[in-house]
Amino acid sequence: MFAEAREQPVAPLASGERIVHRRLLGKTDEARVTRPRETDAIYQALVEELSGTVVPTSIMGVTVVGVGLYVATALHDPVLLAAAGIGGAATLAKLGLIAFQRRHAGEGVLPRDRIRRWEAGHALATFAVAGSVGVQCGAIFIQPVMAMQLLATALLFGYCSGVVTRLSVRPPIAVTALLIATAPAIAAALWVGEAPHLILGAIFAMFLFGALNGVNFSYHSTLRHIRLHRDMSALAHQDSLTGLANRLGLREAFHRISGAGSGGIAVHCLDLDGFKPINDRFGHAMGDALLRALGLRLRALQPDGVDLAARVGGDEFVVLQPALDIGQAELFAQRVLAALSQPYAIAGETIRVGISLGYAWAPAPSADLDRLQRRADEASYSVKRQGGGVASPRQIPRFRAQRAKPHAA
Repeated sequence: MFAEAREQPVAPLASGERIVHRRLLGKTDEARVTRPRETDAIYQALVEELSGTVVPTSIMGVTVVGVGLYVATALHDPVLLAAAGIGGAATLAKLGLIAFQRRHAGEGVLPRDRIRRWEAGHALATFAVAGSVGVQCGAIFIQPVMAMQLLATALLFGYCSGVVTRLSVRPPIAVTALLIATAPAIAAALWVGEAPHLILGAIFAMFLFGALNGVNFSYHSTLRHIRLHRDMSALAHQDSLTGLANRLGLREAFHRISGAGSGGIAVHCLDLDGFKPINDRFGHAMGDALLRALGLRLRALQPDGVDLAARVGGDEFVVLQPALDIGQAELFAQRVLAALSQPYAIAGETIRVGISLGYAWAPAPSADLDRLQRRADEASYSVKRQGGGVASPRQIPRFRAQRAKPHAA
């Protein structure tokens, strides 16, 4: 069961965390680290950025409808009227999608298929608005009325600037919207053929190229920002050596469990017996490798990879367990002891280390992490003086009585 832990100790950090350490140390060897371009969590974060566009979406919707109605009325053009209506309906649909998306914010990492559906909804609504802008601008630029063309120019530039600044987090959506909106205007300007229109068409084309470059730059800038934020958040909640949670991560995990309505919570505190002699004999590198291998075994004991184990000191660990009763806590403590007491094969050496584990249990509604951890620590120290093993707080008086007998004799 633990062959992998013995032969390949767990890496201390995920790739993103290694990058942060290198940045903090002033090194720039990021090219050596490979990782997916967009993990599920990063992809979700990028799509969630689209839900922050309520104000610009509303402003653009009002502008598209207002300009469309004015021009359609002035030119008696039913096509422009229909385009304005489609733009307004698409804006309302997008606002509804944003509201729905915001209601599900904070639910953690969601299934990728669900995020794709959100992205597809944003794309369809955006393309409809872009089509409305494109139809209006193309129709207006073939008209000889200069005032109308000024309105179309303002509408096109305003829309494209909004796409670059707010939709670049999803480049396929942004690029497609820019092409849909600008292509009719450029084509109409070139079709008219007069020198001012040709110049205007050339300007639109150059600005389109600049906008596409801006989308690429904005996307990669946002991607770097999100990755850095997640890397720093991971460092704040994880132990850099074992990859387990640290004290802050432990407290957050405890709040998640206690708020989930489980029957009870057990806190298991353990430390290693004989760890210092291992460091003295084999060196600190061997000691670090042992801690990493132990962290991997603790992860293997956790359900579905949920982070319920933490390193809180040099060789001190805490494991949280949703437990219905004290009996379940006792059984799990014995499992932890059996798993961690097996020998470790590291760098050609077979390492054995003792475990002293204390646990405490309380009903979930009244559970307090500090109190449970203090009681479990006391039990761990008591059993450590007995030579190691497992103990609960109710066994502490018996241990004290046993220690007092030789003195009384």
